[in-house]
Amino acid sequence: MATIKPGMMRRPSALRPMAAITCLIILVAFQISGCSTTKPPTETLASAELTMRTAVEARADELAPMDLQRAREKLERSKKAMASGKYEEARRLAEIAQVEAELAEVKADAEITRRAADGLRQAVDALRQEMERGMVRGTSTGTPKE
Repeated sequence: MATIKPGMMRRPSALRPMAAITCLIILVAFQISGCSTTKPPTETLASAELTMRTAVEARADELAPMDLQRAREKLERSKKAMASGKYEEARRLAEIAQVEAELAEVKADAEITRRAADGLRQAVDALRQEMERGMVRGTSTGTPKE
């Protein structure tokens, strides 16, 4: 038998594996029960809602309805996950909703820009035709009088 010197404490080796197993069981129990150590993603959810409102103001409901609808669906799923305490899922869905709302807003802005460019192109074409008609009239009657 080994001698125990002063200051040394003898630990039974059987206790170490038992403590490790107990800790492991506790960790697994927390995982199974769905307890989350993350905090609610309230800021992420609020940011997604703000982006959604901005997209609606940019006429995304009219000009990019499918993208905006997907963003709305993700935001609703995020709210449900938040209410269920599934914070990580709620955060992930809110982030996706925000990106999809941003996409809808950008598509709406692009469509507005495209429509404006089409309008300008039509105006330039009309002016060009008007100028060509004026030049044709000017050459058929002779020189303009001053």
